[in-house]
Amino acid sequence: MPATKTRGPQRRGELRRAQLLDAACALLATQDLRQVSIEDVARRAGIPVASAYHFYPDRIALFTAAARRHGEEVAALLTRPIPARQVRSWEDLIAIQLRRVSRFYRHNPAAQRLLIDPRAPPEVKLADRVHDRSLSAIIEASFARHFELPRIAGRAQVFFHAVEIVDLMLLLSVMQAGRITPQMRRHAWIACCAYLRAFLGPTLPRRQP
Repeated sequence: MPATKTRGPQRRGELRRAQLLDAACALLATQDLRQVSIEDVARRAGIPVASAYHFYPDRIALFTAAARRHGEEVAALLTRPIPARQVRSWEDLIAIQLRRVSRFYRHNPAAQRLLIDPRAPPEVKLADRVHDRSLSAIIEASFARHFELPRIAGRAQVFFHAVEIVDLMLLLSVMQAGRITPQMRRHAWIACCAYLRAFLGPTLPRRQP
């Protein structure tokens, strides 16, 4: 019985959290992070400001939660299977995932501002770095589905560093051009592949179906 009584308030709380995140992302689609306040988000969501502060005590907590949501969307995108016919070498996997990510950010400006904009708060960037470990595990698993990976010490860390290299190149593109340019996407691919090649070698044996 107590669980039944609390289910209603919990559900309303989850709904309000989601409404606040939706409102924050809608505002960040057209405004810089520094221009968006808790009050702005509460008004956009149609939720009392006091209630907004109950769920998110400050802008950093709100932006971190929004970044986490977008990070999960990126993870779901990278988890999508890649047909074997599209993969001639392991470098193709990096190119395909880079195209996916670039398309995602192009259509989700709020995610770009939160995840790869140099003006994002340090706390949000730190949370994203932590989430990058799960992304690197997804990339490593994608490699393992198509190729026999060498047994090297610290392989998970190698893939994490590869993800961070890509993030840095995309961040530089946003800093310089306000978006991910085709040229910088290619530079991200070159830098990531050069780093991974030092550990994986130029070719990997295909995994047999």
